[in-house]
Amino acid sequence: MTNSPEIDLLSEILGRMQLRASIYASPSVCGDWQVDGSDHAGAQFHLISRGSCYLHLDGDPEPQPLRGGDLCVFPRGGWHLLTPDVTPRAPGSRLGERGAGAYTDLVCGAFELEEGTSSALLDALPNVIVVPAEQVDSGFRSLLHLLADEALSAKPGAKVVMDRLADALLVMVLRYHLSHAMQEPVGILAAIADSRLGRALLAMHQSPGQSWSLDALAAQAGMSRTAFAGRFTQVMGVTPMAYLTGLRMAEAKRLFNDPNNSVARVAGLLGYETEAAFRRAFKRVMGESPGLVRRNARNVPALQQQGRKQRLK
Repeated sequence: MTNSPEIDLLSEILGRMQLRASIYASPSVCGDWQVDGSDHAGAQFHLISRGSCYLHLDGDPEPQPLRGGDLCVFPRGGWHLLTPDVTPRAPGSRLGERGAGAYTDLVCGAFELEEGTSSALLDALPNVIVVPAEQVDSGFRSLLHLLADEALSAKPGAKVVMDRLADALLVMVLRYHLSHAMQEPVGILAAIADSRLGRALLAMHQSPGQSWSLDALAAQAGMSRTAFAGRFTQVMGVTPMAYLTGLRMAEAKRLFNDPNNSVARVAGLLGYETEAAFRRAFKRVMGESPGLVRRNARNVPALQQQGRKQRLK
């Protein structure tokens, strides 16, 4: 049994995004408490694993009630509060001391994109996605239960397990959004949902170094050159060839993490006939030279090793 084209494309996109998930808090709270989401920049999520609370959003006067098993995701971060009551605490409040009342267990995590990685997928999502517990399938429900169980356990390696489960969580959220969104998808999510554009995108993501022409991509989509170019640009906001160039440059940045990959080798792998043409394209898209990016990538392991030695002192 093979995956559907939508899921295959989603896997290809996520595989090249260089996105990391991590859990930054798993509190059990009661009494007078508040979680201020603006304390953490970037994409994040909160799982209400037990109890209940209210979600306050910027510009929305009515808080949204959340119950055990509900999940809220903020693809681009943004101001939000979780509180035990409909009325939020004073600005600047933090998790308070445990007091009277029912306990609420939370699992709070973040999604971090590697610098320079395309954020097209996250940008195509709404500001907030609320996933009610009763609307998830058995696989999604099992993942949430595992995440909640690990958060409550004191077992060795629990943090690592939670981080890996959070990686899978993003895929489940994207699947949920594609099937439950009240509005028409936009950007790359609209392309994923469009079987014709999806085939062309999948071909580009699977073989970014192939000598793709507009005619060849249109053939993958089963459309005329003009119709394909127009539809792709309308949905994605960029031309097919501009998207392909951006994809190649993101892949080049990933390839530079391997010290054995020279600039010339990466240029060849990504379909450029000359190193000079690749260098010009990379500088135009990424804002810095490929040589500099490659050198910086080689320095990262040394810096990480230095940091580990300092922590051991």
